[in-house]
Amino acid sequence: MKLRLAIVIALLVVLCLPFAARAAAAQTTKSAHLRAGPARDYPVVTVLPPYAPLDVQGCLSDYSWCDVIALDINERGWIYAGNIEYVYEGAPAPLLDYGPVSGIVVIPFVLGDYWDLHYRRRPWYRDRDYWIHAPRPVQPPLPPGHGRPPPPPGHGRPPPWRPPPPLEPHPPPHRPAPPAEGHVPPPRSAQPGKPPMTSGDTQPGHK
Repeated sequence: MKLRLAIVIALLVVLCLPFAARAAAAQTTKSAHLRAGPARDYPVVTVLPPYAPLDVQGCLSDYSWCDVIALDINERGWIYAGNIEYVYEGAPAPLLDYGPVSGIVVIPFVLGDYWDLHYRRRPWYRDRDYWIHAPRPVQPPLPPGHGRPPPPPGHGRPPPWRPPPPLEPHPPPHRPAPPAEGHVPPPRSAQPGKPPMTSGDTQPGHK
């Protein structure tokens, strides 16, 4: 009897593991509407305050809306993923950008089943058939590269402008070294072709 009970408990644990693994801890980034479906025209279940703890059960294929449980009030509904952040590699990350790499599973939204399970006592439940047959927009395909972590700030921008290095100054013109002390340079001729004057010579007209 005890062995059979242990086997049953083990089977239940194994069966529950996929459901436990698909949930992810997160929180709201600001005041956010918890809605009865993944669009802004669905009825509002409640309004959550900033930093309200969430248990994310899954998201649409484009990770634009996620099915969550508001842990503080135990309410179930859908929140726009731009208002959710969760811990990715040890730091808060926006779920709208990091959804595909978060490990959170993709789930469909089947209004009839979802409302039957969670909203039977809600006033809008009487309009269930209307909402089931209301036309809904088709989800766009995932853009290329969607789900990759955003690049660091400044990535892809050209490097900042820097002034060119200053030009090297031109070397000073070559000047002959001054004569050594006591050395008298030879006199220069006043006119080309004439011998230089000595100290005893005088120019014409001068004594």
